[in-house]
Amino acid sequence: MLTSSQTLAQVHTVKKLNQLFKALQEVKKKYEAFAEGIKNTPLHQTIISLAVENNQYASELGSLIRSLGGETETINNEEVKEVEKKITEKNILAACQKTEMRLVKIYKEVLEESYVYDSLKKMISYQLNGVTCAFHKLKLLKGLQK
Repeated sequence: MLTSSQTLAQVHTVKKLNQLFKALQEVKKKYEAFAEGIKNTPLHQTIISLAVENNQYASELGSLIRSLGGETETINNEEVKEVEKKITEKNILAACQKTEMRLVKIYKEVLEESYVYDSLKKMISYQLNGVTCAFHKLKLLKGLQK
């Protein structure tokens, strides 16, 4: 039986994880929209792979949230802010960087929470490293194009 402090910690953890879950869903949709306007095949594929990776992380978090007794909060299309207009190959890196910085900030906020269990922190750290590494690949690809 859970004590009231354990229950409170679990509810708080689920709330924080849901914020991250929703952010990952939003970022996936943004990356998909960014990729639509990109004609350069390697760049297009890299951005699509970022979307797929974010979807994978969202799925992992969704399973974790449900295992903690919570329910996942999916986003509506109305909740997704209008994707930056006319993303081009010139400004794609800046748009992706802005999106990645926001996501990294949310990951770090979750990691700083005292209520988040060590085993969860390992998974969150793993995902954060993956997000950062994937973005560096995009930067390298853009650097090679110059």
